[in-house]
Amino acid sequence: MRRPRRATLTIAAAGCVATLWLAPMMSAQVTPAVERTTARARAMVDGGDGATARALLDSLVDAVPMGTIDRAEALYWRAVLAERISDAERDWKRLVIDVPLSPRAPDALVRLGELDMLRGHPADARVYFTRVLRDFPSGVYRAKGLLWLTRSYFEERNMAGGCRALDSLRGVEIPEGELRLQSDELQRRCTSAMANSAMATSAPATSAPGVAEKPVAAGKPTPSGKSPAGSGRYSVQLAAYDTRAEANDAVQRFLQRDIDTRIDGEQKPFRVRMGYYATRAEATRALSRLKKLGVDGFVAERAP
Repeated sequence: MRRPRRATLTIAAAGCVATLWLAPMMSAQVTPAVERTTARARAMVDGGDGATARALLDSLVDAVPMGTIDRAEALYWRAVLAERISDAERDWKRLVIDVPLSPRAPDALVRLGELDMLRGHPADARVYFTRVLRDFPSGVYRAKGLLWLTRSYFEERNMAGGCRALDSLRGVEIPEGELRLQSDELQRRCTSAMANSAMATSAPATSAPGVAEKPVAAGKPTPSGKSPAGSGRYSVQLAAYDTRAEANDAVQRFLQRDIDTRIDGEQKPFRVRMGYYATRAEATRALSRLKKLGVDGFVAERAP
């Protein structure tokens, strides 16, 4: 008798299959022990002891049962606090496959999409953002998904597609704070694009035939307040890669968004970081400004 071929479980398929057996479990809460352990790991990273924090989270991931809310929580924080982008990506993918309906799943999907955006693959990123809209269609998740969907079109210079996605936010309640600021910034870009389009239609051509005018980039607030290069103890780490080429690509992508970054380290992981800050508080304020632009990271202490 011919053996049936082994099926491959993809991230997209996992979300559909899991609805049959995870639905009763989604009301469960993270256990206090896991909450305490992840909080302890975050405090260690804030205190500059990232290596011990990551070892603690490794043990936690191994200890919690598969397919549980605790599993999702452990994978989520190990990904957030990972030093290498490849390690974070691995855990976010495991999370959305192992526990696809957990409260952490939409954040993991958004972060996976962010990684593809950072690599310059907006079409691939849209797969994740579209899944957020499909599986988590209400509240803040819908707002996040639509904002990132808009950015993915803008990244391809498809202003019409981006503005159509943004228009879908009408009627969606956007909480005050970072998401509201991001929405306002993207709306300004759409308004500016429509105004420029109207002017281009009505005004006579001023450039030479066959010579395209360089588009004016929408203004973005550039994180500031950093100490002179090399003088600060703290930086904001945005990513880390196993190769310098990947890190260089990330630096260029951030530069296109008016975010000045550098590469720290002469061997892997090659860390992509921003700024030199005298105090952790200054670095934290810079990170808050970045988050308003849809960029995440964490405060890192420079090695002595």
